[in-house]
Amino acid sequence: MSETTPNQSQVITIIYNTALSVYNLRVNLIKEIQQLGYRVIVISPYDKYVEKLKALNIEHHDLDISQYGLNPIKEIVTTYKIYQLFKKYRPKYSLHYTIKPNIYGGIAAYFSKTQVINNIAGAGKAFTKENSMFARLISLLFRIGLRQSKNVLFQNHDDMNFFIRDNIVPKEKTHRIPGSGVDLTKYKSTNSPINSQFIFVGRLLREKGIEYYLEAAEKTISDYPNAIFKIVGPHEDRKEYIDPVLLEKYLENPNIIYLGTASPDDMPLILEQCECVVLPSHYREGVPRSLLEAASMSKPVITTESVGCREVVQQNVNGFKCPIKDSVRLHESMKKFLNLSTEEKKLMGQNGRAKMEREFDENIVLDTYKYLLAG
Repeated sequence: MSETTPNQSQVITIIYNTALSVYNLRVNLIKEIQQLGYRVIVISPYDKYVEKLKALNIEHHDLDISQYGLNPIKEIVTTYKIYQLFKKYRPKYSLHYTIKPNIYGGIAAYFSKTQVINNIAGAGKAFTKENSMFARLISLLFRIGLRQSKNVLFQNHDDMNFFIRDNIVPKEKTHRIPGSGVDLTKYKSTNSPINSQFIFVGRLLREKGIEYYLEAAEKTISDYPNAIFKIVGPHEDRKEYIDPVLLEKYLENPNIIYLGTASPDDMPLILEQCECVVLPSHYREGVPRSLLEAASMSKPVITTESVGCREVVQQNVNGFKCPIKDSVRLHESMKKFLNLSTEEKKLMGQNGRAKMEREFDENIVLDTYKYLLAG
C-alpha cells in the first residue's frame, strides 16, 4: 500500500452502462475508494438509481451510453464526451465496466492519457461465436480500447485466457478476480424452506436460458404438481429476450410465476423464500452475481457448464451442472434435487456458503482494487 494518502482533489471515475449496476455491484467499492481519500465520480446514463447513489453521497455525471445501439456517429459522440470528461476531471484512474465503457472509455483514455483499470465482467454474446466477423471486430475494438489499461481484471479464467491468447491484452496486465464478489453480510446464510420452489434470477434473455428453464419447469410440474417456478428479472420487447407471447403461454400455468423486476434491496428476501436457484445460461457470463448471492444464502444452485457459471458450482456438492441448451438434463437435475432428503439439501446449501466464504467474498475484490489503486 502506498504511504501517501490522496487528497480530495484526486479523482477516480467509474464508467458503467447503468446506474442500477453501480448501485447493485459497486457501492462497497466506492466507499472503500472514498476512504482512501479519493473523490469518486460515477459516469453513466441516468436512471432511478442515480438518486439512491446521491443519497449515499456518491457523485454522478449523466452520460448517454446506448446499451444496444450501434450507430457509428452516436458511438463516436459518446467516446468524445468521455474524452471531454477526462479532460475536465483529470482522474488519477478511471474504472471501466461492461463492453462499451471498456472500449469507448479506453479510446478516450488513450487520447487524454488517463490510466484505466478495466473489468471484463464476461465477454457476453460478442464472443459466443468466437470466429464470427462480429467477434473479430469486437476483438479489434477491445485491442484498441485496452491500450491505455494499467490493469485488466477478469472474472473467470476462460475470458482471461482468450484475451491473452488472442493478443488483445498482454498477460502481465491481467488479474483474475472472483466475479464481482458477494457481500456476505447482506446475503446471509439462511435455513431454506422445504417448499419445492425454484427461482430464475436475471434478464429474460434467451441466452440466459429462460426458455430452457420454462421447458424444464413444465416437465417437472407434470411429475411434481406442488413444484413452483418463479422468475425475477427485466423483460424487454427485443429479439434477444424471450418472445412475450411465449412467456404468456408459460405463465398460464399457475405454478409458474413471474415477479417482474426487483430492486437489489429486495433480493435477499425473495431468495430466502425459495429452495433452489436455477440459471441455465449459455451466455458468456463473468461469474453470475445471482448465483453468488444464492449460494451465499445457502441455496443449492442448478446451472450449466457455460463460461463463468461452472466456476460457482461443484457438482453434487453445492448444486448441479448441466450441459447448455438441454432442457431434458435440466429437468433431470430438478427432479434429482427434489428427491434429496432435507438433510442432503441443507448440506448442499452449507457447502455453497462455505465456497462463497472461501473463494468469492467481496473483500477479495475490494482488496485487489485497493492494491492496484495504490500502485
